[in-house]
Amino acid sequence: MIRVELDQTAIIVNVDDNEPARYARSRILKTAGFEVHEAPTGREALKVIASLRPDVVLLDVHLPDANGIEICRELKANPENASLLIIQMSASALTAPHATASLNSGADMYLMEPIDPDVLIATVRALLRVRKAERELAKANLALQNVNNRLETLNEELRRSNSDLQQFAFVASHDLQEPLRTVTTFVQLIEDSIAGRFSADETMYFKHVLEAADRMRHLINDVLAYSQAGRDPRDELGNLELETAVNYAIQNLGERIRETDAQITVNPLPMVHGNFTQLANLFQNLISNSLKYRRADIRLCVEISAEQSSPTEWTIQVRDNGIGILPQYHEQVFIPFKRLHGRDIPGTGIGLALCKRIVEMHNGRIWLSSEAEQGANFRLTLPAA
Repeated sequence: MIRVELDQTAIIVNVDDNEPARYARSRILKTAGFEVHEAPTGREALKVIASLRPDVVLLDVHLPDANGIEICRELKANPENASLLIIQMSASALTAPHATASLNSGADMYLMEPIDPDVLIATVRALLRVRKAERELAKANLALQNVNNRLETLNEELRRSNSDLQQFAFVASHDLQEPLRTVTTFVQLIEDSIAGRFSADETMYFKHVLEAADRMRHLINDVLAYSQAGRDPRDELGNLELETAVNYAIQNLGERIRETDAQITVNPLPMVHGNFTQLANLFQNLISNSLKYRRADIRLCVEISAEQSSPTEWTIQVRDNGIGILPQYHEQVFIPFKRLHGRDIPGTGIGLALCKRIVEMHNGRIWLSSEAEQGANFRLTLPAA
């Protein structure tokens, strides 16, 4: 006899007008550990099933008061019996037509009598396992759907929050520009009109005010650039020559490069999939960072190169021989407004944060390897064209 442990005792209703056959079948099922109830007719079976809500019904096709196939169809039509398993049985010689009719009526299995005890028990247990798996799968799908719905809600809230923050940054930056221009203009007018009467201290005070206003202007512009990165609907991605974007960035920094006598070397660069404006801004910030943190005792050299890290990705390297960055600060440099040198070196702390944001918008990543006085080596990945 096949024996498989069940999580709980299944309830079976055994429906057959043949009392000896019904008794023998019930004894086999009880011995296998099932809770078995009997019904000799179709109508009595309906009452027992409505009362007990069983797991399985063994239903003889030929009953004295009703057709077993019609009983099966009636049971399956009731939504409350959605999980009910029905095994129809028949000893008729017309097995094939009965089997087809039974299965068409919604029966889960058709067995021909006499039924081998092992086959009967194995069939019942197999159907119970399938039904249990279906229930667990339905629960898992429901849980997954709930998670997906929750994620979609959170994503929508995040999109709305990001949109609100971007709009706030744009409006705040725009509105702050006007009073800042007013302060700067009137301070300069005052300085021009009474500059000859200033003491040395007063001249220094005015200089500090103008410098602070200039820092504020740069900070507002950088905050605006950071908040708007990738927001412009014109920022579409396409295939482009990366070298073109890098050369554009170098041209924008031409005056500073000449002032510092820096050497910028651009090795052959690939075609990538990206946005020209954003990538030009990316390399302009990286090269500007090298110019800002150059060493005083040697000429600054910046080298830009590329290697294909996979069939779909390029790794770009921007290496310099500047003052370098200690390893414990390699992650912090990409945090907005994080400035490692205080006010010793001008800047707002947005440049590298903007670089990270642009790279991530291109589904890439950016990281740094560097040691103090050993230069900085920024690496980033971009999708291949």
